[in-house]
Amino acid sequence: MRTATTAGITMHYPNATHFAFIPAIVRFTLATSSNITGFRLIITSDNGEIGIKDERSVFNGQCAFDIQRALQMLFAEVEHSHIGYDEAFTDSPLKATAQVAVYTLTASVMTAYTVFSIDAIWGTISARESSGGIMRRKWFVRYPFTVDVFAKNGTSFDVLIDGKQSDIMFYNHNEDTEGATPYHRYLLNPARVIDPSTVARSVHIAVPHSLVLKNDEEAVGMVGYTLDIDRSTNGVYLRWIDQQGRYCYYLFKEIGSASTVSASSTWERNDMNVPTAYIDGVNIETSVRQSLSRKKTRSLGAKLVDSETYDFLLTLAQSVVVDVFDGYDANDAPLWHRVNIVAGSYEKTTKHYQDFIFLIEEPAQSAQML
Repeated sequence: MRTATTAGITMHYPNATHFAFIPAIVRFTLATSSNITGFRLIITSDNGEIGIKDERSVFNGQCAFDIQRALQMLFAEVEHSHIGYDEAFTDSPLKATAQVAVYTLTASVMTAYTVFSIDAIWGTISARESSGGIMRRKWFVRYPFTVDVFAKNGTSFDVLIDGKQSDIMFYNHNEDTEGATPYHRYLLNPARVIDPSTVARSVHIAVPHSLVLKNDEEAVGMVGYTLDIDRSTNGVYLRWIDQQGRYCYYLFKEIGSASTVSASSTWERNDMNVPTAYIDGVNIETSVRQSLSRKKTRSLGAKLVDSETYDFLLTLAQSVVVDVFDGYDANDAPLWHRVNIVAGSYEKTTKHYQDFIFLIEEPAQSAQML
């Protein structure tokens, strides 16, 4: 949280980078001699398409707002699954900038006080949880894949291949973002800078000067990914968004499936038939008709994953955006379709390796309508 004091007003407000699904408190504390009766906030998106106004009165020398919902509204039109894999660096659609204009109110006058910006990140973060550190992932090189990084112009990326320092060192040369900080939230496609056929086991990519968020503090620190190479070609490949707004990928085995056919509606139809007769070889004895739909549930799993991978896959169980890979179109662009996770319980044992099994629900398909 940031703090600023001007003209007898102390303002506490969110950091420059803030997760949109946790409270975003703006609090004002007034000097005892102040005649200010209230505050007005006007929150707009960086493109000016979304604007929200909120007004509060001063009570006991204080006034507080929670602009969390306004930050969430920045993503109202975001297409979560519309991301590209053609470039090494692609801006994530899950970052948006809000401009917050603050006005003071007296009995008859509204006065501009200050303006500040917030880079809102889709997702949430808990106490003691960090957006930095070293993360281990499987890189399924036969499928589309990205990792999330914060980077500004000139950010360097260190690369180790199979545990040895690589000659590959690349930089981000794009201009700094015009948001609350100079950092972009990038989707980095490692296949655009590293040929996976030259890697036997793993690739380590480190960003020594990344943006790191932890315990409501914003700092510059280390973010790294250790990517274990996996050349599998069979399975159900999923992409999902975890609680910190990162795109995640994993290849699962299909264990089985179940289908439920239900009648969404029934009605009486007068076919003008004789119920006791066979007409053209068919007896139609009932006039009740049905509209049927089929819902398919698929059981997927990953066999004998370690504790760290189990925790990573558990982020899938609470994701609201989950896509299944359907192959490529004629232009080699990846195709996906959206599914839902079936809510359930997951028991993590003390064993170092255990299976991770879950259910996905395919979109309901209309079977017949007469």
